[in-house]
Amino acid sequence: MILNRRQLGGSLFTAAIYLAGQLLARTDIWVALLFSAAILSGLLAVFAGGGFGSALGTLNAILLAKFLLVAIGIKSLMLEPSDGPLRAANTTAWVMAIGFFGLFLGTLIQSHLYCPQSWSLNKPFSKQMLLAFSIVLFVGSYAAYFVSMVPDTQGAGVQTGGYLGIARALGSLKSLAIVPPMLYLWRSKTHLWMTHPVILGLLAWAAVVGIFSTGKQDAMEPLGFYVITGFLRYGWRDLRLWSLVSLGLMYYTLIVFPYSQIVRYSGGREGSFSERAAVTKEIFLRIVNNQDYRSTVEDHVSKETYFDPSLAAFSRLAMVGEADRLIYATQQERAFTRWETITWGFKLLTPSFLYPDKPILGAGNYLAHIAGDLTSTDLTTGVSYGIMANWYNAFSFAGVLIGTPIFFAAFYYWIRLFMGDARWEGLPTTSALWFIWLVALYQHSIVEAPVSGIIATLSFPFVIAALCVAAKWLCLFLPQEDQNVQFSLANQY
Repeated sequence: MILNRRQLGGSLFTAAIYLAGQLLARTDIWVALLFSAAILSGLLAVFAGGGFGSALGTLNAILLAKFLLVAIGIKSLMLEPSDGPLRAANTTAWVMAIGFFGLFLGTLIQSHLYCPQSWSLNKPFSKQMLLAFSIVLFVGSYAAYFVSMVPDTQGAGVQTGGYLGIARALGSLKSLAIVPPMLYLWRSKTHLWMTHPVILGLLAWAAVVGIFSTGKQDAMEPLGFYVITGFLRYGWRDLRLWSLVSLGLMYYTLIVFPYSQIVRYSGGREGSFSERAAVTKEIFLRIVNNQDYRSTVEDHVSKETYFDPSLAAFSRLAMVGEADRLIYATQQERAFTRWETITWGFKLLTPSFLYPDKPILGAGNYLAHIAGDLTSTDLTTGVSYGIMANWYNAFSFAGVLIGTPIFFAAFYYWIRLFMGDARWEGLPTTSALWFIWLVALYQHSIVEAPVSGIIATLSFPFVIAALCVAAKWLCLFLPQEDQNVQFSLANQY
């Protein structure tokens, strides 16, 4: 894909604004230049991936926003230097600059590689198939989620790889289960499709499971996808949806964030399913009804964050600070791990009967011990630092320079090979479904997972194919569509 002058000019202008803001906040000039160069490369990567209407372009935008755009923007508005909280500011800035250039280069390379369409799952769905897929995804994703929790509820930690890796990948899409039925009702021209009893019931169920999961992401994602699908239908100026967004932010800030910080230290992630359910119910009700108890969240929040404590709830929008901790520890201790964590994902992908001694946990725990974020006895908790920090930890700057473009070129090509050019076209098409699917699946992991974490998800096209086969089978038992009526998006919408 060739960038046009408007895209290049807009990217340069945005990077210049960020540079000026950092300099006004008295950020070290070299760090400010490197961060601004990273922002420029990241913006170019968005357009190289097809822009915001493309799944790859949107994932690049999310990666850039969660690492740098939001964090540096807030620090500049508060007139605080963007390098102030960082331990290894210069090294981290170099990693960001090289890494986001690698993202741009890798995205550009894969866009010029030929992808045979015969492999693509991006084929039109009938209304009947979309309904069947909605049922299969809901049942499959929630069943997989609870199956993936079984080892943890038995004291074996959060395991991945093998069938558990597939279950965790599928279970991570439980929040997305609300989208296909919304697209189905939209395509059916159902009146008040966003407030249909089925949709509201799914939203309520997802909220309950999200609270049980004890995680901020699981608690808020269903509402996020519900609102995003609404915006895609009604446009970004719809005041009703923005009112819902405002209520959602209040719910997150006042309830979900303090709840998730407290419940994890109160037994919400320990014991059997029933024991966890009892703890999560008790803690959630206390958070909702007791303001004094809710205020104790400060005792459970790490003081070492990129933002001030008042913005601790949004620390995941400042992943540059998380990456900095691993980069600093690696630099200070010369703890370069070479291929150890890079090949971890392939080990997880290998069936146990072929590799009996394969790791069963993600590499996030291993890296967290290097960064000093966990005690020596914690062998299960995973901490997020991102792909670029992982490459630095493996091979220093050479790893970031060579590994990042190769990784993203190969990974994005793999996505295109099976999903085609998944785009949002303003209509409830199959391409729109896969667009939302890919963003849902990777908006979190592409930012926070190590390299091995992404590699371990390479089986996802086969999971999708299995879901499509199951949906096709279910279609045999659903009322058949009138074969004389040809569905035409151009005429219907």
